[in-house]
Amino acid sequence: MTLGVACGKLRTMIARPHESDAPSLGLVLVKALVFWLRHQGVFWLMALPIAGLAAAITYVLEANQALVDWRHHWGWDFLFALIYAMFLDRWIKEALLEVTHPCEEADALRGSTVALRFLVFAAALVLMATALALLPHVELSAVLWTAAASLFALMLPALAAGEPSSLRQAFALGRPLQIHLFLLLGGAVALWLLADPGLAWVAGHLPDRPWNAAALAGAHQLVDALLLTFVGYGLATLFREAADWRQPEPDGRLYRRMH
Repeated sequence: MTLGVACGKLRTMIARPHESDAPSLGLVLVKALVFWLRHQGVFWLMALPIAGLAAAITYVLEANQALVDWRHHWGWDFLFALIYAMFLDRWIKEALLEVTHPCEEADALRGSTVALRFLVFAAALVLMATALALLPHVELSAVLWTAAASLFALMLPALAAGEPSSLRQAFALGRPLQIHLFLLLGGAVALWLLADPGLAWVAGHLPDRPWNAAALAGAHQLVDALLLTFVGYGLATLFREAADWRQPEPDGRLYRRMH
């Protein structure tokens, strides 16, 4: 189902909001947890290299005083924004194909590379969050980012699914689900903000070793990756509901090239 048809469906839903059958956000989060538990191999295969890279970069920068000017360089934020975008794209694809049957179409979607528009849009969201974090009031920054991101968040699963999308279409698609999107993204942001002092408290009780800062940086990335799994699964689920998106199905036989 194309996004143009989906937008037509949304206009009908908006006209009759009492017929909206949006999924329960609590149930979506429970399913996200179950999905994460069932895909531990995929998660750790992607999350551990990210955490290891962050730990290695931090260790090198902390150990070499000549590199002190690079410790908070904006380039690191940009690098990890791109990495997080690729992580999120892969997790959304896995969530979209959660119960699909093996077929060439499903394999093609699962093995497809991240779309450039997905990469740019997701990286822009991460960089916007980084910029807003510089405001004096962290809570206000979090609310502003969540409100802005939730308006167009369904563009991410649409692009991951290979559907043509624009900001206008993503806004129309997600309009009936704004509360769900705001709570999903806002909850992830709130947990991310709480993780920072929590990890700092843990680090304060560790022995004073040169690798403390590196371990803390790696732990931060693991927390970020875990939160992204819930966001990615939630976005995929809400996208399926809003766009009536259907997973690829085998056309008569599983792998046609074998016949």
